[in-house]
Amino acid sequence: MLRKLEGDKNIWGVIILITGFSFLPAYSASSNLGVNTTAFLIKHMFLLGFGFGIMYLLHKMNIKYLKNLPLILLPLTWILLLITLATGMTIGDANASRWITVPIVGISFQTSELAKIVLLLFVSRYVYVKAGEYGTFGQSLKTVFLPIGAMLILILPANFSTTAIIFALCLIVLFIGGFPIKQLLGVVGLGVAGLALFILIVMAFPGISNRVDTWKARVENFWEGDSEENYQVTKAKIAIATGGVYGKGPGGSAQKNFLPQSSSDFIYAVIVEEYGLIGGIGLIGVFLFLYVRILMVAFK
Repeated sequence: MLRKLEGDKNIWGVIILITGFSFLPAYSASSNLGVNTTAFLIKHMFLLGFGFGIMYLLHKMNIKYLKNLPLILLPLTWILLLITLATGMTIGDANASRWITVPIVGISFQTSELAKIVLLLFVSRYVYVKAGEYGTFGQSLKTVFLPIGAMLILILPANFSTTAIIFALCLIVLFIGGFPIKQLLGVVGLGVAGLALFILIVMAFPGISNRVDTWKARVENFWEGDSEENYQVTKAKIAIATGGVYGKGPGGSAQKNFLPQSSSDFIYAVIVEEYGLIGGIGLIGVFLFLYVRILMVAFK
């Protein structure tokens, strides 16, 4: 199969390796969800197959056709984010509307993750088209930062961390593309001011979003060490500690039965408990190897 694929064989090999391994912790962590584990694995396989399909199509696509892709996806993503903001669902009792369900197939996904990809493509296209000739700060605001801001405003009410990450990634791409430092600092200032304005509005009109109270509570609980609020973190630390050097073996995790997000946010804790320090470091090493290969391709 690798012989038929173009590009860096190491990248394809590592991705196939990670994909194959993912079935073990996915099966183990899903056993405490009260669902049919076979159906869970079939869904997992479908999502991986869908992802590989996208990867295969993109690696066969002429790169020049990618240039206009963000212009098509940008308005579509805005619409999906608006729908999510208005009708989004919560997952695992999380109090943030971040997910949207695809009709017919019934698969849920976070529209903010789509927005992340689309915005990075959009900013990359901007850097490519401008080729170092960015113009004045006002021109840049209108051309690139207004679309970015419009999308981030739709993500912020439900997910501050993702908003901050996307904003930072966009700034990094612009920095690498030689965007003027003074203008970048000006945009950072506008971003901080916008966040402060959002907090003030929410404090004045609490019905807009419940996230500001959540952010405040998390900071307070972190400093005060509230055991009830830090329940998942504590259980994750127990899982990592009891895994030891070699782990309890596949399916041997005990803490997966106490971690509400064992199959998603805290799956790494389950992996370390079952495969130990060696497995945990090994998995990080594989991802680092993947990132290095991607950087090598990018520089070439």
